[in-house]
Amino acid sequence: MTYALIRQLSGDESLLRQRAAIMAYAERNRLTLENEMIEFERAERPLKERKAFQDFLHSLQEGDQLIVAELEVLGQTMEEGIVVINCMLTHGITLHIVQPNVVAERQTGLARILPLIMRLDERRQVRERDHRVGRPKGRRSASKFDIYLPQIMAGLKADKSVSALARELGVSRSSLKDYIESRRLKEILDDSWLERAKKNHRIAVAEEPELACTLKDK
Repeated sequence: MTYALIRQLSGDESLLRQRAAIMAYAERNRLTLENEMIEFERAERPLKERKAFQDFLHSLQEGDQLIVAELEVLGQTMEEGIVVINCMLTHGITLHIVQPNVVAERQTGLARILPLIMRLDERRQVRERDHRVGRPKGRRSASKFDIYLPQIMAGLKADKSVSALARELGVSRSSLKDYIESRRLKEILDDSWLERAKKNHRIAVAEEPELACTLKDK
């Protein structure tokens, strides 16, 4: 089935805008929307407290397609984004992100949309900043290395050194090293990091708690 997921991010106009964007996307790509889920939880509510969304996520089955207008609908932080999307791709669910027109499938993995996921923290910091002048502390801007992210992730996964990757990409080793460290790319590739992220966003179920990235078997 093909689902639309809409989340109230900043008022009713956000719901209407998301719905219009999803319907236009579906029409352009000849997708038939068969169901719609609207989440009214406040935007800043953490993943582990979004019970309606958790239930919806658990209802999806292999082969289903999910369309969202923007990535923030799934989660507000990088950790949440990785946990939710890893869950979906692992279980054969195709994700369509209308803006910026990206499709993620099990075959593509997280690498293709990792730059988008990493910017979730930046956007959250922008929303939360006060009236201070200048860039919020800890905010990361877009990097020239973002276009190389799939190659960087593949190289790190293959245990290539930063020096070898820098030579392959024709870039400065020190700049590449700073990029990898600031984006925590080695941590993201580490299975223990993902397990910690899953634990941080554990679903509260009375009888048998499940991880947010685990879909119930049908």
